Amino acid sequence: AIHPTRLIEDLSFRTELTVRELRRLEGQDSNVGATVALISILSGEPAELIDALDSKDYYKIQEFLLPFLKDSLGDGMI
Repeated sequence: AIHPTRLIEDLSFRTELTVRELRRLEGQDSNVGATVALISILSGEPAELIDALDSKDYYKIQEFLLPFLKDSLGDGMI
């Protein structure tokens, strides 16, 4: 389990997804679930850590990733 007081100062992201990773996103219940899975995949951090992020940081990450992924995922995923 991730300890809720772990300080995350930065995350690094790759900007390409494999088909297997895209299929993982399809299995999510909601756009938020898919986005958390996407952030986890691209950053290499566990989804539990992404779940513990402050919502302001989550939205900043969404804004950061959107230009890179909009073409491959479309508007509905993020």
